[in-house]
Amino acid sequence: MLREVHIIREEIVYERHFGKPLRDFNIKSFISDIRNYHILKSKDEIGSFDYFNYRISFIEEKTLSLIFIFVNELTDVLKDIKIELFKFRKVFMNLYSDLVVAELDKSDFEILNPTVDAIQRSLKPKISLVGFSGVGKTTIANLIANEKTSREYKPFLYGDITTLKIGKLYFSLWDFAGKDRFSFLWNKLIKGSDVVLLISDSTLENVEKSKFFIELIKEEAPYARSAIIANKQDLPDALDLETIERISGLKTYSMIAIEQKNQIKVFKIFADILDLSIETFSSLGSLHEREKLIEDAVLALKNEDFKQTTIIFDKIAKICFEIGDEHLGKEFYTKAEKIKQFL
Repeated sequence: MLREVHIIREEIVYERHFGKPLRDFNIKSFISDIRNYHILKSKDEIGSFDYFNYRISFIEEKTLSLIFIFVNELTDVLKDIKIELFKFRKVFMNLYSDLVVAELDKSDFEILNPTVDAIQRSLKPKISLVGFSGVGKTTIANLIANEKTSREYKPFLYGDITTLKIGKLYFSLWDFAGKDRFSFLWNKLIKGSDVVLLISDSTLENVEKSKFFIELIKEEAPYARSAIIANKQDLPDALDLETIERISGLKTYSMIAIEQKNQIKVFKIFADILDLSIETFSSLGSLHEREKLIEDAVLALKNEDFKQTTIIFDKIAKICFEIGDEHLGKEFYTKAEKIKQFL
């Protein structure tokens, strides 16, 4: 996952944060180290080093005394990071090489935002849902990626891959088939995950059995952030969260996946596990408001109050555009306009 993007001269020229800023890490303090690194390297070579659980990658543009920096998770492949870092520098040089960078304001570089958004999509986090058959993985996947979510869906033999856009971030959601006949593939599918969510039906038998996946995560995705979603918490034999955490050693979140209102709860789990920035997390409030408005629109249609329906549809469309969900925004805007033609 791409967490931060920086362009540094003597001061910060441009920056974007998709996750919370790294603790105790000052980009500017690394400038001399980065420049020294490039004394012995060709100008086009990308440098990289690991900083706790993150990978710092950088490339210099000596003609403008600039350094381009990406902060990623350790799960990201360096080859992929290099491709995007070269691309970012090229876009910048095409736009600004003839200008005096030192005389520009930070606002002059906002034109880079769409490029950075596209790079984030290329380096989006992989979230894997694992667990044995019957625990509710597919129900949770459908809760996350329903018809109201901006998504691209790709089914395959042993599961489903869905590209989601939640707020300003893209995610890749992998839902693995939990049947034993696909068990020989589980290790390959988990590999490269940024987050692995182990789904349990909250019974003692399943929690104990699911220790298999915990060991698999340690072996195949050692840098992944992992947690348990304790589904079916409404059933009488469900273990409480504290007991599940004690048995598994993983942070555990409660869930009743059959309730649509819990979609926002799952998004908050993503935000918590990935340590997302407040800017990204704040869009969840808009998602909650959108869900409420959709319920109001259904009621207005049921009561044949079409004027009120168009007002609500326009509000929903506005929220969608604000959080970057253009596809759904256009859909509700079009619906509102069609109804208005008959009023």
